[in-house]
Amino acid sequence: MREGRFTRRHFLTVLGAVPVVIALPGGFVLAATLRILKLRHWSAPDHTRIVIDLDAPARFETRTYTEPARIVVEIPGAEADPLRVPVGDGLVEAIEVDTQLRGTVLVRVLLQRDADLTAFPLAPNAGGQSHRIVLDLGKRLTEAERRAEAQAVESVRDSGDTVIAIDAGHGGTDPGCVANGLQEKDVALDVARLCAAAIARRPRMRPLLTRDKDYFVPLGKRQEIARKYGARVFVSIHCNSASNAAARGGEVFFLSPQGAADKAAKELIDRENAADLVGGVPPEEVRTPLLDILVNLKQNDAMRKSERLGEIVLQRMARVPGSEVRNLKQGPLAVLKSISCPSVLVELGFVTNKRDVRLLADGATRRLYAEQLAAGVEEYLAGSG
Repeated sequence: MREGRFTRRHFLTVLGAVPVVIALPGGFVLAATLRILKLRHWSAPDHTRIVIDLDAPARFETRTYTEPARIVVEIPGAEADPLRVPVGDGLVEAIEVDTQLRGTVLVRVLLQRDADLTAFPLAPNAGGQSHRIVLDLGKRLTEAERRAEAQAVESVRDSGDTVIAIDAGHGGTDPGCVANGLQEKDVALDVARLCAAAIARRPRMRPLLTRDKDYFVPLGKRQEIARKYGARVFVSIHCNSASNAAARGGEVFFLSPQGAADKAAKELIDRENAADLVGGVPPEEVRTPLLDILVNLKQNDAMRKSERLGEIVLQRMARVPGSEVRNLKQGPLAVLKSISCPSVLVELGFVTNKRDVRLLADGATRRLYAEQLAAGVEEYLAGSG
């Protein structure tokens, strides 16, 4: 039985997606068509993201069905190869590409449980991605699941432990900086996991990962996770890049309404603030990266504490053998802007510098970075009373 889940936003007509026909003496001949290039998917704890990559913008329609539970994306004027991609993440069983309907491609998402769908198109971006149709399927929690989730959050908040939010930058559709065989999202996730393990070994300290696998988390959601669990400190882990291959070294940034002091810092801030655009959020949810914090006594106090945290973390990073560190910097970083606890963004090194790459690619060195970050947080907390 079909459910009426079709809205005007789900049926987007773009002139460039319509097949081009040319009139010839013998009749009309199809000269060009839209092609589906590939399917990609990522599974997060609360949702699954499916990306349909295209060689041109597309008009499409989505429908939701039951018995069996599935979502169908209809893309007229398109062509593709038949395909079935198993997923099996508890929400999506598989994705199928059906080309039997002439002139139209059907993409079926077979569901394992009820889901809420958000579907939207994205144009090519600076990260090198093509035209895309993005499907975000959120788990529709039962009442029992909502109660269990609320109890789990309350248990953490009431435990008496000091919660440390460890944020692995980028992820999923957003790889971050890519060079010399390294992807920023992979390095950040590995160091974040190692840092969480190092924090967990310390008494009365509890790590909280904003992501623990390769999936995209919008900047605002990262802040929301930290606030929900009552995090006392927030550390966002990243890697840097530069057109100058000689640029190297770790950096630490803290939130400030002031602009960046140099061109390189401004470029880094702009790049990090653009994560939602690269990772892909619905166009109406993209917000400007301008700092819109409420500057009051509480926020000013958090900025001062963040500066002190940054100083300690930078000093700790310098203890990693072979590493170099640059200066402590400040700027309007979107991932930090709504967090009232001491917060820093750590750039471990440059994926464009061969000496830094040797450190970032080495598992033992990543573990040292993680240990020093955990030690820096512990030192800051010990001195903050």
